[in-house]
Amino acid sequence: MTFMPDNRLLSRGGRRPWIAAVAAAAVAFALAGCAGQAPVAEETSSAPTVDIDADFFFQEGDIPADPERVVVLWRTGSSLAELGVVPVGALEGELSENELTPEQFAPVSDVPVVGTYEGVDIEKIIELDPDLIIGMDNGGLSIDYEELAELFPVAILSIAEPTDVWRNYETVAQLVGKSADFTTQHEALTERLDALNAEYGDELGATQSTILGGLEGQIWVDTSKSLAYDRLTAAGFGYNPAYTDNPERYVEELTRENIPTLADQDIIFFDAELDGSTPADVQAILDEPAFQELPAVVAGHLYPIRGATVYTFTAANLQVDDLAAAAKAFTGR
Repeated sequence: MTFMPDNRLLSRGGRRPWIAAVAAAAVAFALAGCAGQAPVAEETSSAPTVDIDADFFFQEGDIPADPERVVVLWRTGSSLAELGVVPVGALEGELSENELTPEQFAPVSDVPVVGTYEGVDIEKIIELDPDLIIGMDNGGLSIDYEELAELFPVAILSIAEPTDVWRNYETVAQLVGKSADFTTQHEALTERLDALNAEYGDELGATQSTILGGLEGQIWVDTSKSLAYDRLTAAGFGYNPAYTDNPERYVEELTRENIPTLADQDIIFFDAELDGSTPADVQAILDEPAFQELPAVVAGHLYPIRGATVYTFTAANLQVDDLAAAAKAFTGR
C-alpha cells in the first residue's frame, strides 16, 4: 500500500470521490415497509447478542453474537478478510489486493461496493440486508450512521492514528465472533517480537534508526505514534529521538534539504510494498545523492520494511521477517 501522509488513512491512495444518490421515495418505502409490515429496524429476532465495551465513534442496535451478513465500512475490510469473513458489502477499495495475499483476496474480490467514505448507497445496503455494519471513523468521514442505524445494527470504532486501527483489530474480531483467531495470531506475533528483542536487543537498543517513506515528492518520517515504530522498538531497535518527543502525528515531513540530519542514524528503514517492491516515490528518495551519502547507507545499513501502513497479521509478520533480517545483517551474526 502506498505510504500516505497526514490524511493518508482517509485518502486511502486517492479513491475517486463518490456520493451515493438515494431516492427519497425509496428510502421512505424501506423505512416504512409495506402496509401492515413492521419496519426493518423494528423486526425482532431470537438470535443471541453481545455487549462489547469499546471506544465507539457511533454504536446503535443490538450486536449479534455471530453475524453472518456483515457490511464493512472504513478500515475494517482487510481485517475481516484475514479472519476469513466474507462481507456482503464494502466501501470502495476497502478490500484491496494490495493489502491481502492472493489467497485472502480471492474470496472477497467480488464483494459488492456500497459507497465510499463520502457516502453510502442506502438502497444497495437494504438489498444486502446485513445483520451488522462495522467500520472506523476519525471524524473525517461523511457517512450518515444515524440513517443506517434506523435499519441495521451499526458499530463504528473511533480512531485518531494508524496505531488505533491496529488496536481496534481485537474489537473487530469480537464483533464478528473471531476472538479466538485474533488471540492465536496476536500471541504468535508477540512471541516473535519478544524473541528478536531477547536475541538482539542488547546490541540494537543502543542504536538509532529511522523509518521513512514518500509520496508525491515529499519525504515522511515515522514518529513514535506510528505502528512501524511500535514494531521496531518491540523488536529491540532504538529510534531517532528527533521523532519521539511528543510528536503531533504519526509522520513528520522531512525536506530534501534536511536529509543530512539523518547522518547520525545507525540504521535506516524504508517503506516497501507487501510484495517487496519499492514504491516509485520511495525509490526517488533512495536515489537522492544526499541520501546515498548518509553514513548508514554507505555502511549498507539500509533495509526495507514491508506493509508499514497495512494493519493485518500478514503484514505484521512480514515486518518481523524484515526486522529479523536487518538485525542479523547489522550485528553480523
